[in-house]
Amino acid sequence: MSPSNNILIYRLGSLGDTVIALPCFHLIRQFYPGSKIIILTNQPVSGKAAPAMAILENSGLCDEAISYPVETRNPYDLLTVWQMIREKRPRILFNLAAGRGFLKSVRDQLFFRACGIQNIVGTPWHRRDFLCQPVNDGEMEPESQRLASRLASLGAMDLADRRFWDLRLTQMERNQALDLLPAKLKRFIVASVGTKLPVKDWGEANWEKLLVLLSKKIPGITLILLGAPDEWERSERLRNAWTGQSLNLSGKTSPRISAAILERCGLFIGHDSGPMHLASAVGAPTLGLFSWQNPPGQWFPGHRSWKFTKVLYPPLPGGVWHPNLQFEEPGTGGIQILSPDLVFRSAMELWHASLNEAGPGYNHAPAENIKP
Repeated sequence: MSPSNNILIYRLGSLGDTVIALPCFHLIRQFYPGSKIIILTNQPVSGKAAPAMAILENSGLCDEAISYPVETRNPYDLLTVWQMIREKRPRILFNLAAGRGFLKSVRDQLFFRACGIQNIVGTPWHRRDFLCQPVNDGEMEPESQRLASRLASLGAMDLADRRFWDLRLTQMERNQALDLLPAKLKRFIVASVGTKLPVKDWGEANWEKLLVLLSKKIPGITLILLGAPDEWERSERLRNAWTGQSLNLSGKTSPRISAAILERCGLFIGHDSGPMHLASAVGAPTLGLFSWQNPPGQWFPGHRSWKFTKVLYPPLPGGVWHPNLQFEEPGTGGIQILSPDLVFRSAMELWHASLNEAGPGYNHAPAENIKP
């Protein structure tokens, strides 16, 4: 079959995985401004995982999605995906899936060839695609940088340029966000207290102590809680620790409406999670709390040079990260090492440092005329 003008992007994951890949979507759109861009992605694996199009819709970065159950072996599912890809006749495929092993890369390559795609860019073949490499100060290469390297044929990207992270929120989405907030609300704090993985959970007791400290230090500031629907009850319990005005929006906003709220806030605090990546991408002063689930640096939000994006990563036993830390974190290790006092001090430093800036959304910039 002769190819169409369609572009196919293969990217799996949920909210955070999609935000990390935003620079790649921007670069691809810049090189193919008139093409229909289609993402091949997974269906949500849990009630908490946001599908990719919940991030990309209305952005102009992606026009359509083909989804399938991850790791499916069902012949009917595979045949359905094969038929849908064949019908689209993409001229080129950009493989942005995480490296999951050489044999799986071979399997994916053969499948896409069988779909009639001859031009495939970015298939993970190299050691760097499968294993994070150290960069400096004990940190590993950021995932966004690893992804960008697979599009080197399109040109280099300056990942510090916030325009590559622009969600391209619409005015309608921003208006919907305003409708959810109290009238005449100015500066406010957002917290996201839930997580999909227990190893990343700082715990209700720590969150309660932090919120008590913050509400005493900055009285009169409103607290907004964002998260998934099943985080509403925890958010509601913790809201009682806040002495001022508060609002629990967990489960009441889509990811893009959440981003429009975060764009206006004076400080975001949350676990290593999708909301944390959204907050950093839209320019909110962001404090991310990390566990030992992933090596330091790999999944830090945005770009390390950004002035108002800060992470707290617990000291490593022996100073070196190893895979067993993902599964054997003791009750007093990992994220639990981060004390409420430490998080409080870091939050206040970020809050005061941002007070002199232009205001909510000061880091947000439109994405026109990006040059790779």
